[in-house]
Amino acid sequence: MSQVDVAVIGAGPAGIAAALAAADAGANTLLVDEGTRAGGHLRWRISLTLENDPGFGLSPAVGPEFADQLVERIQARGNLELRLETVAWGLFDDNLLGLSSANGAKEITAGAIVIATGSTDLVAPFPGWTLPGVMTARAAQIFIHVHRVLPGRAWAILGDSHEADELQRDLELAGATVVVRANDPETLRASGTNRLAHAEVGDDVYELDALAIALGRQPDAELALQAMAEATFSESLGGFTTMRDQDCETSAPDVFIAGDAAGIGSLAEIVAEGRLAGLAAAGADAAKLADARAERDAAMSNARAAALEELHLRPAGA
Repeated sequence: MSQVDVAVIGAGPAGIAAALAAADAGANTLLVDEGTRAGGHLRWRISLTLENDPGFGLSPAVGPEFADQLVERIQARGNLELRLETVAWGLFDDNLLGLSSANGAKEITAGAIVIATGSTDLVAPFPGWTLPGVMTARAAQIFIHVHRVLPGRAWAILGDSHEADELQRDLELAGATVVVRANDPETLRASGTNRLAHAEVGDDVYELDALAIALGRQPDAELALQAMAEATFSESLGGFTTMRDQDCETSAPDVFIAGDAAGIGSLAEIVAEGRLAGLAAAGADAAKLADARAERDAAMSNARAAALEELHLRPAGA
């Protein structure tokens, strides 16, 4: 069994920000992700941009370019190890973390853990939703922007979320046509022989070959819940949400949570939040924490700030 000062789960923008901050604070840091490349949703959400420097000397860039800049920063830190294609499958007492990869299962202990596992797509069942050709918005974006495959030419989109608008732009840029958008799964019926061929929206029938479910996203906080962290429901943050203090620490000692795993937010919000969580997990001094809180607060929208207040956050250091 090995030991590190800080383990960060999830190498998306919040997790990378947390790992870099922890390493910069002097902590021996491990960053774990199940994917083949670091960057998380930055790799397939090409319309995401970061305009303001979050403290790492980064230039304004779109999603994939921003991910590449973050990876360069990881490689420059001698006290930061990145393990890809590694699943963090369990979090137990005393911050014992179970990891699994092609090389086998391992256990590590960490002085502190930052959970930055991101989000999952919300779905809703409707007739025909299991047909080939029906997928989530995230699956469609990964097809297009990671694998360079357009899985359909004529599309229906279910949802009126920001993610639905983003997906429509991506599909149209890729040369596809969005034939129809439906807001309510109860008004939608998909049909076809062996694969999707038609969608009925109300009384209208449309011919198409792909349908994306874009109803929004929800936090993926399973590891925090396994650690028995207190949680509540926040509709504005995406659903079941882990409670935490002003420095992102949960009710489970030395277990922090940041980014979309702690509530759906903008890129600027989750990067600033990840940096704060990493510094707090590494035991950074009060001045650095105060600066990071100020950066987080400056990046945070009024809506997210109000939502976090509803979680009854404890004062920092309490």
